[in-house]
Amino acid sequence: MPQPLMMTVLISLCGSLLTAAQILLVLFRGEAACIGDGCRIVESLTTVPPILFNCAGLVFFQAIFWGAMAEWKKPGRTIKAVKVMLLAGMACEGVLVAFQYYISEAFCLYCLVILALVLLLNLSLGTRQIGTGILIFISVFMVFSGLQFKSAAAGQAEDAPLTGGTYGLRPAPGNGPQLYLFFSSSCRYCEEVIGALKERPGCTVRFQPVEEIGDFTFPGMKQAPGYSPAINRNFLQTLGIDQIPVLMARDAEGIRILKGEGPISRYLDRYCPAEPPAGETGSSPPAPSSIVPTQDDGSCTVLEDCADGVSRQPSGAR
Repeated sequence: MPQPLMMTVLISLCGSLLTAAQILLVLFRGEAACIGDGCRIVESLTTVPPILFNCAGLVFFQAIFWGAMAEWKKPGRTIKAVKVMLLAGMACEGVLVAFQYYISEAFCLYCLVILALVLLLNLSLGTRQIGTGILIFISVFMVFSGLQFKSAAAGQAEDAPLTGGTYGLRPAPGNGPQLYLFFSSSCRYCEEVIGALKERPGCTVRFQPVEEIGDFTFPGMKQAPGYSPAINRNFLQTLGIDQIPVLMARDAEGIRILKGEGPISRYLDRYCPAEPPAGETGSSPPAPSSIVPTQDDGSCTVLEDCADGVSRQPSGAR
């Protein structure tokens, strides 16, 4: 077997074994192996499960392997098809690398290993092949850089008022604090805050879910005709917050942003007690707005469930 063709066979075999191992890990362990958080960040931003990506990779490397083997037995029959598949692989890698650079802003080390294998496969078939492959890779990368991946609905969500994300409103008499609760149906700490609010009818509460929720009931709540969770997610993202529950409170001292069940409960105990003192009619008119952040205490990340009650701090991944 000619040495270049032997290199193609060996590299494609390595790629096949690597992707097959990842498939087995996903099937039996539930997740693929990867060093660092880049893989998890990229996976969280894709709509295709990791196992399908690895299956596609296995099919690709196997096609190159058997194409090279057929070329060795009968030269001139499959080499053109192998070269075309490798150029297609370079185009796909250009899309994936550009996605990681411009969208996820984090690199998956496993993906970079696959890229290295595809580059070596093209190099094994000669300088013209690798030159053409690099040109395709750069072209795809440059085109990708000129695109803006945001739907019209997402753009409208960024400009929409926060009330557009309100699932329901529980009004309260008087001039008590006006509350916006950002929550998720899978967060235990959110449930605790919602339970506490049921005992505090002196505050007006707007419920701002960060995801689509099913039937949600609350005493005295008037459900809005429609709501957009994207508005609530964009609002939190603008503030650099990726944890829930979050309470935005407008009171006599301005606007406060409280993160976590602990700070929220302390705020409610002080400004929205379960049993308001007799004769109290409300607070004085609100002062000029100011944002008062507090430290995290009892929270879940927006991208993760927290049904087990364990506080999950953001790892920069997902």
